[in-house]
Amino acid sequence: MKNPKASLTAEFEDAYGSQSSAVVNETPAKAKTAKAKGKKKRSGDSFWTRMLIFICGALVGLGVFATVMYFTQGKKADTKKETKRNSSSYRTSSNNRSSSGSRGDFYRDKDDEDDDDDNDSLLGRDRYNEKDLDDDFDEYIDDDYDPDSDSDFYDPGYTLPKNISGEDLSGYTIILDPGHGGRDTGCVFPFDYPEYNECDFNLRIAKRVEQELTSRGATVHMLRTDDSWVSLYNRLAQTHLICLDIAQEQGILPFSEDRADELRESLWDCIYINEDTVASGGMGIMVGSGVGEDLNDLFEMEYKLEKVIYLSIHLNSSESQTLHGNQIFYVTDESVIESENRQMYENSEFQRSDFPIREEYYGRHNDDNYLLGCCLYDNIVGNIPAFETNGTPVKADNYAVLREHGLTGALVEVAYLSDDNDRTMLQRSDIIDQVAYSIADGVKMYFIQKDI
Repeated sequence: MKNPKASLTAEFEDAYGSQSSAVVNETPAKAKTAKAKGKKKRSGDSFWTRMLIFICGALVGLGVFATVMYFTQGKKADTKKETKRNSSSYRTSSNNRSSSGSRGDFYRDKDDEDDDDDNDSLLGRDRYNEKDLDDDFDEYIDDDYDPDSDSDFYDPGYTLPKNISGEDLSGYTIILDPGHGGRDTGCVFPFDYPEYNECDFNLRIAKRVEQELTSRGATVHMLRTDDSWVSLYNRLAQTHLICLDIAQEQGILPFSEDRADELRESLWDCIYINEDTVASGGMGIMVGSGVGEDLNDLFEMEYKLEKVIYLSIHLNSSESQTLHGNQIFYVTDESVIESENRQMYENSEFQRSDFPIREEYYGRHNDDNYLLGCCLYDNIVGNIPAFETNGTPVKADNYAVLREHGLTGALVEVAYLSDDNDRTMLQRSDIIDQVAYSIADGVKMYFIQKDI
């Protein structure tokens, strides 16, 4: 291939002949001028190149900033939604077949973290902070929610009696359930390096409540008295056995003695197995959706025990750490049915051949459960104003420890372990005393309102 440069030189010499040397002599000056012009041109090109780079960089920077703001706002929105979610549910929830509420994995076996999440929710454990927590079946509360005026969520509908402290509770029975224990710590704080375990507070509070109720003449049955593992269905089996004994003593068994013995045997199996899984058999006659024949018989018996109530003591928690105060949960037929219907499609446990799918059950004393919840909340917050919640004060959900018996009952989330102020107060003996007085007053108020 020809050298282009050499070809151009030959053409130049042929065209200009002898003048070529003169032209060559003039070349340095022209070259200098051309070089200057080229330099100026290159300088201009460099300037515009830098400007282009600057503009591109600015655009990239704006894009990054917009992206950060988008995800930041999204995270704030998620946090806001999470706050609403936690305020409309426990923890928590905490002990239900459905997905429900808050931080702490209530009733989760800490030694078996690889368990199927569906199985956890089936057994009434709160993914409560995984929150995955919640496909809550209720609508989230509004930002302008006012617990004092929003009747859609909280309307006790009665005036509190005055000076009820010290009222006699003789003849009444309270089944007291200190939540969690043993391998199940409940919620913890800090979340990553726990220093505080919910189960320890629950037991301490429950023991103080037991003392207060007993001092007023009530009969109290504690379902856990030390830091030991007691499964959900063990607690429920204990509850049914206590009720069988009371009904038999009062002569109001709705079935024969032989039938009572048959039921007792099934319930003792739950206590011996002491597990919450379907496969273990620990759920006993309480396994499945709806209410089976055995459980229905117990429900009908327990509906007659008007002077017996069930209280489960817990603490709440929230990853956002914005929620605080006392909350009370109770069950209704509707809250249970909605949860179980949803689990039909979401929970693989409902597909097991040994998991009975029954008809929807109606018959619980829904209004009584709500009334008890209102009485408890009013007294706790009335005596300890700092425990007024910024969430939903009294709320229906699907909790195993309330769902599987026919007693009037409530689950008391005394305060939030994740909230700095609540946690500080929970470590004070005088506050625990006030909680105990308030719960006892709430129990008495319930019986006053029911006139029983």
